[in-house]
Amino acid sequence: MKISNVRVFIDGQFHEDLEVRFDTEKILEIGQNLEDEEVIDGKGNYLYAGIIDTHMHGGWLRNFNDIKTLPEYGDIEEQIRYILKKCPEYGVTTVFPTLTGISDEERISSCRAIRKVRKDVDGADPMKIHFECTYMNPDVISSAIHNWDVNPSRENTLYFTDNDLSDVALISVAPELEGSIEWIKWITSQGVDVEFGNTKATVDQIIEAVDAGVRHCDHIFNGFKPMHHRDSTPTVGVLLDDRVKTQITMDGFHVAPSWVKLVVKVKGIDKCYGITDFSVYSGIEPGEYKFSNGVEIIAKDDFIYNGNGHIQSGNNTMDKMMRRCRDICGFTQEQVATLYCENPAKCLNITDRGKIEIGRRSDFVIMDEDYNVLKTIIKGKIYYENRYVD
Repeated sequence: MKISNVRVFIDGQFHEDLEVRFDTEKILEIGQNLEDEEVIDGKGNYLYAGIIDTHMHGGWLRNFNDIKTLPEYGDIEEQIRYILKKCPEYGVTTVFPTLTGISDEERISSCRAIRKVRKDVDGADPMKIHFECTYMNPDVISSAIHNWDVNPSRENTLYFTDNDLSDVALISVAPELEGSIEWIKWITSQGVDVEFGNTKATVDQIIEAVDAGVRHCDHIFNGFKPMHHRDSTPTVGVLLDDRVKTQITMDGFHVAPSWVKLVVKVKGIDKCYGITDFSVYSGIEPGEYKFSNGVEIIAKDDFIYNGNGHIQSGNNTMDKMMRRCRDICGFTQEQVATLYCENPAKCLNITDRGKIEIGRRSDFVIMDEDYNVLKTIIKGKIYYENRYVD
């Protein structure tokens, strides 16, 4: 099969004269006038690599975290399957299920469910697991949101990962915690990446941790001690050290557009990658809700607020995030594609997908110029087709 009549995004630019031929495993050819009897006519729209969302907690009232948030929507396995099946509607073909500040036992049951679903997944691939708010400074984020206070250690990490690090992508740490440097050296030697998160570290502590092996930053600014011109804050350390790649929430609200632009300018676009940070309550229609667990929320203006009016999460699917990145944060179509469609793979050293390149997985998304998803292809097969957008 081949895709023709599209603007193919490769290495930071769109190519209007290329076709892409593939089978059910990988991309076979990229070029002009390729021979194939089966043709998908892209009708002049945009072809991107299937998108990797490396930071997603759940969505559509379902959760990757086994915390029984809304049990009426199924057990943990059913909820995971639902999320993965929905993701391709928004261009996402690979997900890093993100497990947050929950108990070790809940992390274990979440890992087991994700690993079970992965064996016969229907939808986006839950490729790797992302542990956020794992070893955090409790002074940075409210204990009303997360109740987790433990220093990093080899024993604890092996316990909550169910003694299996083979599919763990990222674990977050506040490097000022006792034992963190020794732990960073050990966990990175096991092939697991570490990200800074929920920290009040000084610039010197950040650099010491980078020297020990940290190479990533959880959504920059959010969960960090605020920047101040007379203070040595962790965000400054992340910006200064060229070895660190950083996630950014580019919805124009979690981080002001000018700050997003500053990060991309200082770090360089190749060291930044976009995420959704989708939560269990994300993906719902605007309105006021009261759920069976007693939670009251308001969904309005593409965001989720709690009953007191405090922002709880974004309500932007991947297509909306890309649109807001362009329209609110002010990036070009090429920059948006770089940040969301190629950089997650590039920054996390993923080489089997996440870019339109011969030999990589045949995962694609065709979007119009306003980021409406027209077709999502997973392993060479059309998984989702939008019949309401021409």
